[in-house]
Amino acid sequence: MRAKRNRWILSCLLALCPLAGLQAQFYTGDDEGSARWGLEYTGGVMVKPLLQENPQQVSTGRGSWHTVRGEYFLPKKWSIQAGYVKTVLDYGQTDRTMEGISVGARRYFAPDTWIVQPHVGAAWQFNWGDRREERVSGWESGGQSVVVRQTAVNPRVAFVPSVGVDVYLFSSVALVVRYELGVGIDSRTRIEANGNDGTGFQLRDKGLYHGLSLGVKLTFPMHFSERDLHSVGGLFEFLLDMWDESLDRRLNERMLYP
Repeated sequence: MRAKRNRWILSCLLALCPLAGLQAQFYTGDDEGSARWGLEYTGGVMVKPLLQENPQQVSTGRGSWHTVRGEYFLPKKWSIQAGYVKTVLDYGQTDRTMEGISVGARRYFAPDTWIVQPHVGAAWQFNWGDRREERVSGWESGGQSVVVRQTAVNPRVAFVPSVGVDVYLFSSVALVVRYELGVGIDSRTRIEANGNDGTGFQLRDKGLYHGLSLGVKLTFPMHFSERDLHSVGGLFEFLLDMWDESLDRRLNERMLYP
């Protein structure tokens, strides 16, 4: 078992070490071989409204956040972006949806030779979805009934600053991690729930929301090097060894507990 464990650790190192030779293929103004543009997809791990009032401490849901953006790289580590954004804010018993286009800019800081590329950015999001969402819903159970009333005004325009990091798994493929804060202009939500037993709750916000998203980015023209092939080989060996270790563990369990 110790030999297996040592092989597993060695495989991890083989998988990660080749990444040290990769670099993000940015256009810096004097490198004609660098990427000029990128395509990025991110999905929200968590997106939540920032509530102004929640006296009953009602738990809100995780919501959802999907973006598809194109990015054009400029000299001196700047880039501009535009794309499609859909955000669903979950208030527990009801939700509201914003959908539209996003236009913004981003600034990178790390040298091209780093596989980790932190950045800050800001964007304007233009919502073409419903301006107002008014709903009445409810439920009944065991003689108890609850009526939930929602009045929401979605923003036509939202300002969204962000901070994040791109981790280049290969020269032209990066894992994206980003935190964003949405500031909806002239936006608000009010939710009131009343039960037939006199209980209830209320939620209010003023159009603020935030979230964490994960995704992947491809840069073009795509560039692959010999080190990328080494990285693929290291990752494949790492996964194969994990599978081998899992099979050995299951075999040992069957021998100990027939």
